[in-house]
Amino acid sequence: MLSYFIRSVAFRHLRYSVSQSLLTIGVVAISVLLIIYLRTIIGGTQQRITQNTTGAIPHITVEPPERTPVGAWQLSSLGLDTDNLYVGEVVNLPKAREVIEDWRLWLPSLDAVDPEVATVSPIVTGQAFMNRGSRRQSVRVTGVIPERHNGIVEIEKNLDAGRFIGMVSGDVVLGQKLARDFGLKLRDKVRLVGPEGLTLNFSVAGIYTTGFGQVDDGQVFVTLRDGQSLLELGGSISSFGIKLTDLYDAENVARRMVPVFPFKVQSWVVQNPNLFRTLDAQGQTRDLILIMTTIASGFGIGSILVMVVTSKYREIGILKAMGATPGEIQSIFVLEGLLLAFIGCLVGVPLGVLLLKGLAAIRSVGPDGRVDAPFLIEIDPMLLLGASLVAMATGAVASWFPARKAGQVDPMQVIRGS
Repeated sequence: MLSYFIRSVAFRHLRYSVSQSLLTIGVVAISVLLIIYLRTIIGGTQQRITQNTTGAIPHITVEPPERTPVGAWQLSSLGLDTDNLYVGEVVNLPKAREVIEDWRLWLPSLDAVDPEVATVSPIVTGQAFMNRGSRRQSVRVTGVIPERHNGIVEIEKNLDAGRFIGMVSGDVVLGQKLARDFGLKLRDKVRLVGPEGLTLNFSVAGIYTTGFGQVDDGQVFVTLRDGQSLLELGGSISSFGIKLTDLYDAENVARRMVPVFPFKVQSWVVQNPNLFRTLDAQGQTRDLILIMTTIASGFGIGSILVMVVTSKYREIGILKAMGATPGEIQSIFVLEGLLLAFIGCLVGVPLGVLLLKGLAAIRSVGPDGRVDAPFLIEIDPMLLLGASLVAMATGAVASWFPARKAGQVDPMQVIRGS
C-alpha cells in the first residue's frame, strides 16, 4: 500500500505540470486508440477475405482416391500376390470420371466423424452447355441435395426470387447474372447439354445473388438425381463437401479424417495456400505496427518523466534530505507514470470505440449493387481490456528508468548546488 506521502507528492507533481501531463495522456490515448483500431480493422479485413474465399466452397472436400496404374515390373516390389492379378491395358480415367460409387454407405460416417462437422453434402459436378434460343454458354452444373447443400453455400437466404430448398427434379436454380444474360425469369424453360451430348429440359425455380462470383456467374444448381443423369454418372457422386462450425480448424479435422476414410481429404487451407500467406503477412505487419506504437508510447512517457525529474531535481534532493528513502522517491515517479497511463486509457478507449462505431455505420454500394458495410467491425471487450493493460504496463516500465534516476539523486550535491 502506497503511503500518503508518496500519493500526495505524485498528485502534486501532476497538478503543477499540467502541460506535460496532458501531453503524456495524449500520447497514451492515441496509442490505445491505434491498438484498438488496427487490431479491429485488420482482423475484420482478414475475416472478410477468409469469408469471401470460403463462403462459396466447402471447408473440407472429400474426393475419390487417386488411382495410378502399376507396371508389371513393379508388382514384386509392392509385395502383391501376383498369382491372382490380371494384366490388361492401362486406362487413365479423366478427372471428371473419377467418382465415389458407394457414397450412401459413407454419408452417415461422415456426418458423425467429428463434433466440428456441421453439414455434409454429396455433390456431382461437371461442365455442360446451357441453351436458350440462339444463346449458348458453358456452365458448371452442380447436382446437390438442396437441404444439405444450403449449409455449404447459403443459397436460400440469398434468393432474389423462387426457391432452392424444396427443389424437385426438372428444376434449375441459377445466379442473377446468368439469368440476366439469358433473359430468364421464374418458370422459364432452358436446356442443359451434358458432356456426352445428353440434353435435358429444366424450369427456372430460383434466382439468387450470393456475392461470390464463382457461384453467381457461371454455376447452376440441379437436384442430385438430375445432375447424375445429365453427367451420366449413374448412382455415383463426384465428391462430398463438408462445412465445419470453425473453419480455422479445417486442417486439423482433415488430418484426423485421412486415416479413417479411403478417400482424398483436403481442407480449404491446403487448397488456398496463397490466401494463408497473405493473411500471415498482414498479421505480421499489424503486429509490427502495434509494437512500434507501444514503444513510441513508452518513449513518450519516459521522456516526459525525465523532464519532470530534471525540473524537480532540487525538490527531490530536499525530500531525500528530509528523510525520504530512494524507494519512496522511485515509487512517486512510477505512480505518476501509472496515473498518466491510466488516464490515457480512460480517454483512448472511448475514442477508439467511437471511431469503430462511426466506421461501422458507413455503407457503400458494391459492384453487384448491394449496399454493404465496407468494414467488418466487431468490438471485442477483451481487446479493450488488453489495450489498456498494455498501455498501463508500458507506462510502468517507461517510468521506472526516470524513477530510478530520481532515487539516485544525492541530496548533498543538491544542497551544495552542484
